[in-house]
Amino acid sequence: MAFICDGNYVIPTAVAITSLICNKNLDTHYDIYIITSGLSELETEKFYQFKASKIDIHIIRTSVEKYEGLQNHPHITTATYLKFELPEFIPNEEKVLYLDSDIIIQKDLTNLFEINIEDYYAAAVKDLPLIDNPLNIKNYFNSGVMLLNLKLMRENNISSELLHIAKSSAYRLTYQDQDCLNIYFDKKVKLLSVIYNYFYSFFLQQRGKYTIESINKYFGTNYSSYDDIKKDSYIIHMVGYDKPWIYSYSLLVSEWDEYFKKSPFKFYKLKRQSIKIKGYILSVASYIFYKYWYNNNFKLSMQKLRKSLSHYTIGK
Repeated sequence: MAFICDGNYVIPTAVAITSLICNKNLDTHYDIYIITSGLSELETEKFYQFKASKIDIHIIRTSVEKYEGLQNHPHITTATYLKFELPEFIPNEEKVLYLDSDIIIQKDLTNLFEINIEDYYAAAVKDLPLIDNPLNIKNYFNSGVMLLNLKLMRENNISSELLHIAKSSAYRLTYQDQDCLNIYFDKKVKLLSVIYNYFYSFFLQQRGKYTIESINKYFGTNYSSYDDIKKDSYIIHMVGYDKPWIYSYSLLVSEWDEYFKKSPFKFYKLKRQSIKIKGYILSVASYIFYKYWYNNNFKLSMQKLRKSLSHYTIGK
């Protein structure tokens, strides 16, 4: 397993790892690689507390300096680009299961890890909210859960290729590393069931748009409710802004708290925000505007704004 963690995601990463360990089979051995940037010595030591029988912790310190200045999504940090270097960070493994930190793992992941991806760069779950993506990729996948073929990636120098795409002006990237991975891995990805990367709270909050019927049609499943999928799911992914360590009204806050209280960071005080309708509406509106601005190539510069306003005089 591999996680990427900078100073902004220490506690969520620890909670994700806690859920991973709590729900594994007794005889399952996990090698957990934590790629870190900007962590303190104390935070690093706490991650080592996960080490136990059948749990090995490998912490790899690195820097995000080479990725500074690349395109960024509003709520995703630059550290996300470190995914590109996983083949080099973990040189002795032929494949790795990469996991984002905003997840809850509900079951043992051995079956997922053992999926054959010999002829693929990765195995991942399609991203339903991005079915109509600006890149026009048919089977656009979510990069929050990926079984990666490190051997094949090393053979084809993928790390350099992905960085080249990220720096290229030929692409209009909306979702940073995820777009880059989709561009390069296109048609070389084994598609997985929704139960390996389920957007439970996101789908439930937008159930008017993502009905259970539309989810079943998209993923070829036959579930009767959102909770039925959740019950079967190996990994629940808390995509979007509704993070349980930030907002007290998150749909998964009670479940997330169960693992937080078992983690090495359980004595840390969370500074959660309570629900504020005005703030929430502004947040959603800002996100919608950002997507419109980006997808329609709408460029509004201060120079043009000043030029427009110059036609008007206060008091007239």
